[in-house]
Amino acid sequence: MVCRNFDGLSGSKVLVFTDEKVLLKEFIKIVSSSDPDILMGWDIQGSSLGFLAERSSHLGLGLLNNLSRTPSESLISSDNMKTSEKDILELDIDDTPSLDCCVPENSIIEDEWGRTHASGVHVGGRIVLNVWRLIRGEVKLNLYSVESVAESVLRRKVPSFHHKVLTKWFSSGPGRARYRCIKYVIERAKLNLEILNQLDMVR
Repeated sequence: MVCRNFDGLSGSKVLVFTDEKVLLKEFIKIVSSSDPDILMGWDIQGSSLGFLAERSSHLGLGLLNNLSRTPSESLISSDNMKTSEKDILELDIDDTPSLDCCVPENSIIEDEWGRTHASGVHVGGRIVLNVWRLIRGEVKLNLYSVESVAESVLRRKVPSFHHKVLTKWFSSGPGRARYRCIKYVIERAKLNLEILNQLDMVR
């Protein structure tokens, strides 16, 4: 029997939050509990982990420090903030840990060299891969968009939708077009691993 959520998607769990800070804390909890050796994103500095780290810093959270396997205790607040029921609309994970941080992130490289030659984001004890930067050294293309690389490496055309379209779909709510946004984001995330596997870059 295949379990489906309100959006009609199998194999996925949708968590909806009313507060961005609570959402980021839950993200930290999920990553920490799964404890991956590798974190990856297509443009991990500009539109992935680096973006989340900047948002977290703005909200007073030390995302990269809390994702680290060797977090600096001096950066972790002793404030035991719990998630209240009103903060979460749909959540089937028990609770949210206290992960407030006293200082802004300082592990993001904000220069063009770091953006093109390294992941630009550092998480202690984990490998952080900036996928598009790695692909530049493996495949010669005129354009290094996800769509171009997927077509070249996987021989597959993948769609691209503007963020305004995705926002509209997600805002339509469960049982309507929201599933299209969720499915699109999941497929894009999977592309990173499929491309690296096809090129045999991670073993």
